Amino acid sequence: MFKKGFYDHFNELNRRIIFSLTIFFIFSLIVYLNYKQVYKLLIDPLLKAGYLESDLVAFTIYEGFQVKIFNTLLVSFILSFPFLLLIIGLFIKPALEKTSNVTFYLYLFTFLLLFYVGLYASYKTLPFGINFLLSFNESNVILRTQNYFQLISRVALLFGISFQSPLIIYFLIKKKIIKVTLFTSNRKELFIIIVIISAIITPTGDPITLFIFAIPMYLLIEIVLYLNKET
Repeated sequence: MFKKGFYDHFNELNRRIIFSLTIFFIFSLIVYLNYKQVYKLLIDPLLKAGYLESDLVAFTIYEGFQVKIFNTLLVSFILSFPFLLLIIGLFIKPALEKTSNVTFYLYLFTFLLLFYVGLYASYKTLPFGINFLLSFNESNVILRTQNYFQLISRVALLFGISFQSPLIIYFLIKKKIIKVTLFTSNRKELFIIIVIISAIITPTGDPITLFIFAIPMYLLIEIVLYLNKET
């Protein structure tokens, strides 16, 4: 089989990066042109927490522009992520000689599924988190626009990344780096560790937000352990 040289790989990587940036630019343009709908979607957790759109305040004359660009790039990345991952994944695929196409695409699909499940979980828990944080203030609070969108973006990405834990555990068990008995014989400790991690990751630390994150995470890991019960 013909093997590509270093410069062939380098040129292919450049082409894939340019292609990825082009796709990202197209999504950014679409999101920017439909920003009103995107904005309404992003402030929905605030509205569900009982606050109004008018409660968000900009502190500087250019803050609105910064927020719009930031939100456009964030949402564009989330929407284009499956395409970007596939483009980069196909570049790495030849190096995974022992991995079949079915396994490769299954890993990609699972990765994306868990990522978006994490985003959805963060979106649903944000109203509880916002209410919990603001409940500590005994006087009126000025909600700065920039701070609000930074909060929801960080929480969303943290949830999306953290929900990859079951896939990582599955991979480590399959590669026999760790044994499934390490988890099955220490289920109580596993749950406590997940709760602790949830308390660190969730922005508020309130019981509702914490367990909305921890319980799905624990169930996903249990599914992984069941799939590897003979390992």
